[in-house]
Amino acid sequence: MRIEEFTLERLQSLHENEVELNLSDSGVHPLTLEELFDADARAELARVPLGYGWTDGDPALRAAIAALYPGRTAEQVLVTNGSAEANFLLAMTLVEPGDEVVMVTPNYLQLRGWIRALGATVREVQLDAARGWSLDPAAVEAALTARTRLVTLCHPNNPTGSVLAAEVRDALVELTARRGVALHVDEVYTGCEFDGEETPSFARSPHVIVTNGLSKAMALPGLRIGWLCGPAAELREAWARKDYTSITTGALSEAIARRVLEPAFRARILARSRAWLADNRALLLAWVAATPGVSIVPPRAGGMAFLAYDAPIGSTALAERLRTEASTLVVPGDAYGLDGYLRVGIGAPRATLEAGLERLGTMLAGLR
Repeated sequence: MRIEEFTLERLQSLHENEVELNLSDSGVHPLTLEELFDADARAELARVPLGYGWTDGDPALRAAIAALYPGRTAEQVLVTNGSAEANFLLAMTLVEPGDEVVMVTPNYLQLRGWIRALGATVREVQLDAARGWSLDPAAVEAALTARTRLVTLCHPNNPTGSVLAAEVRDALVELTARRGVALHVDEVYTGCEFDGEETPSFARSPHVIVTNGLSKAMALPGLRIGWLCGPAAELREAWARKDYTSITTGALSEAIARRVLEPAFRARILARSRAWLADNRALLLAWVAATPGVSIVPPRAGGMAFLAYDAPIGSTALAERLRTEASTLVVPGDAYGLDGYLRVGIGAPRATLEAGLERLGTMLAGLR
């Protein structure tokens, strides 16, 4: 098995902890235990036994996750170490050598590399930048073949922050159900939509499998809690594969996750995320308006913005110069196969974002 480099994660792993200004993250600046819980609650957590838990996830936690998806039950939830493990197990469960997978891009691209390593073919369908990063369901249908096993997308989208119209979402659900193809949606940014209205989950149809977690909209990446939610038969197969990977998630992380997924608690965290991101989004859009040669389709959700720039330099080279000369880390559009773009995290502290944009603007002005 040959596994291609996961360029985006490799870039962050190498450099995110050594730069002055890290704008490569796509989530919200993380919460602390002190911000989440009072002293009594923290004392209660201190008494959680640090042993092995349920390998498919604590039943109470699975029930809390299932409650996010009308009509789903705890038996249709598998708790994982972050949404990355959830995506990994999804591919290991559904994809075989010789299969085809239709992937809506740009995308996080973890699945693209792993699906190829499994001996399957990825057929990409691009979002339309000229139309606000929209999607034509007919293009997805045209990419389907007799060997298509899965259609996968990230929604709300990473890296563009776009949200598909309701009629497009409905068309994807209907299309895949009619063609007998599984539909996977990575919904890790659900809940931090800037208009305050949480996008309904694709999981309303029984053939849909969603992955999600607490790392992005919920601002708790250090807990490493994610999940798969889908048909029970597929979940049992994914659980069997989890026995070969992490076996179980952390007992303390699950205990915290149970509490933060209580409806009122979750609503408070998401309100904090939306306010934080909206403030930074306004800062970013003001900077774009004042900076020649930079444009953007304003993101509608998520902790990142996908900037287009007009300068005589490729995005990987630009990001490298910004890192080495200005100690600021962003993600080049090349990591998504789209040169001429940069992904800038807007979930960082405001002062970090402001300083990073100033350094980027100075570098672009020098290049022009």
